[in-house]
Amino acid sequence: MKRDSPFSSRRARDRDLARLAELLDRAAVSPAPRARLESADPAVAELACAVDCHLDADLARDLERRAADERFREQLAALSHDIRTPLAGAQGYLQLAQRAEDPERAARYLEGAEKRLAAMRVLVDDLFTYARAADPSWEPELVACDLADAAADALAVRYGVFAVRGWEPDVRLGETAPVLAAPDGLARVIANLLENALVHGSGAPCVRVEGTTLTVENPVAPADAARLDPARLTERFYQGDPARNSGGTGLGLAVARALAESMGGSLTVDVTAGERPSFSARLELRPAP
Repeated sequence: MKRDSPFSSRRARDRDLARLAELLDRAAVSPAPRARLESADPAVAELACAVDCHLDADLARDLERRAADERFREQLAALSHDIRTPLAGAQGYLQLAQRAEDPERAARYLEGAEKRLAAMRVLVDDLFTYARAADPSWEPELVACDLADAAADALAVRYGVFAVRGWEPDVRLGETAPVLAAPDGLARVIANLLENALVHGSGAPCVRVEGTTLTVENPVAPADAARLDPARLTERFYQGDPARNSGGTGLGLAVARALAESMGGSLTVDVTAGERPSFSARLELRPAP
């Protein structure tokens, strides 16, 4: 049986290594295909296998990045629509108010413009809060907070809104421990969870506080539960409604999650289907020293 000479084996090995080096150089600029290199040298074959794993991972990350960029472009287009709509409405009402000769009619037009500008203020505020909370360099000032008191305050502020709908929240306050949080941030997280229940829920929420955990659960319409993707509920601008007529900005849960994580906690959400579909959010914070 004829064996390759040491010289020819070394030359084949050098050729294989050169091919791998060229492949990695191309991969630094753009995703490269797998090497699929079969070498007689075991060490080179093992290296080629490692290179293939590296290239596969790079390709997967590139595809994921492209998909995320596409989703972000779609979200920006939807956000642009959300911004233009109240602005155009406010502008239209102001023009009508300028032309109105009846003072009462002019006042109604001005009230319509104010409502649409208020919607713009909510959107801009949500955008600012999300951008700040999602900034890794931002460090909120954390102090010991009473989670039960924060939940009670948020519910009291919205008592009138719940009463108008005939909803009586089921509030269960167990034994709690002080949590480490930014008071304004904690209030905003709970407020966003309750506002989410008001905007998207189909019935009164159940609010539970136990230890360092707060849970908000509320029923949702079966059609809403079917079209919502639980994995995307805390994405910025995600609304799960192609018609985008739910009245929200698509930032409430994203802001809540970003704030929770900025305080060293977590926010997990889920949607359950079935005969009684529901939405649930669980806020977990760190205990205060």
